[in-house]
Amino acid sequence: MKRLVILSGAGMSAESGIRTFRDMNGLWEEYDVMEVASIQAWHKNPELLLRFYNDRRIQMMASHPNQGHLLLAELEKSFDVRIITQNVDDLHERAGSRSVLHLHGELTKARSTKDPSLVYLLKNPEMKIGDLCEKGSQLRPHIVWFGEEVTEMENAIELTQTADILCVIGTSLNVYPAAGLINYAPRHIPVFLIDPNPPAHLPGRIQVIPEKAGKGVAILIERLKDVAE
Repeated sequence: MKRLVILSGAGMSAESGIRTFRDMNGLWEEYDVMEVASIQAWHKNPELLLRFYNDRRIQMMASHPNQGHLLLAELEKSFDVRIITQNVDDLHERAGSRSVLHLHGELTKARSTKDPSLVYLLKNPEMKIGDLCEKGSQLRPHIVWFGEEVTEMENAIELTQTADILCVIGTSLNVYPAAGLINYAPRHIPVFLIDPNPPAHLPGRIQVIPEKAGKGVAILIERLKDVAE
């Protein structure tokens, strides 16, 4: 069974109603990203960040996997599907995908501010000041903020290197270090990009499907029918 590695970004979840920073009417218009997505912001105003991610978590819980998520889960019948996502929602998992690597953390989890290895599954969707880890320090969202290391990057690189097919869905290929993953894919493999607004200049080996995630994955499935074995 061939290994299909998926790199998904914000556009993957946009059809589920998950608001992004970069789209029109996105979160950029309400917040300076450095005020809600940087380690400096956490030290400056932890209450604001807890409230911001509580809102994101509540929004996520009210959203549902879209056709793109569901079709990727269905592809596991024909391929060894491994998903690397920049998204912090759990929509891939709820759709049924069994192998999901979150580069930028997970909204469903919290971690210790004293010991990053202490990660907890949240039972309550709202975090607050005074929620402590077992070592007595404040819990924070399990999110990778600007100014922090993307600790899963090495695992993502190793996974990309094992791909027989690579597909990038709903990401601009401008956000690093995640955008650099495509450079680690074996040179001879098929590479697809699903995005309604693809970059103007792309390497020739990238096959562009200029659609949103749901329709784009349906087209991808048709194109992969001859290479499943």
